[in-house]
Amino acid sequence: MREQYPAFQERGAEVVVVTTTDVPTSKLIAGDLALPYPLLSDPEWVVFKGYGTGAALGVPLPAQFLIDGDGRVVERYLCDLVPNHPPLDVTLGQIPTR
Repeated sequence: MREQYPAFQERGAEVVVVTTTDVPTSKLIAGDLALPYPLLSDPEWVVFKGYGTGAALGVPLPAQFLIDGDGRVVERYLCDLVPNHPPLDVTLGQIPTR
């Protein structure tokens, strides 16, 4: 994702990652990985529950959402125990060019 992030920006899209870790841990992760996009903390699972990602083994399941400029979910990918997100180039192709 880090390598393809500029292509998302060129289309006017933003990438946001949400994790269940607390804020200090999320800051460490973002710094260690040198993420160019935001890594948000949701230790209470508010966002995960709100988007209906489901959970297994005591943690929310991975998911990916494309949300338009009006805040509407236009595509969603919910994973089972094994992440099955589409390749990033497929996701990128779903975002209109500017």
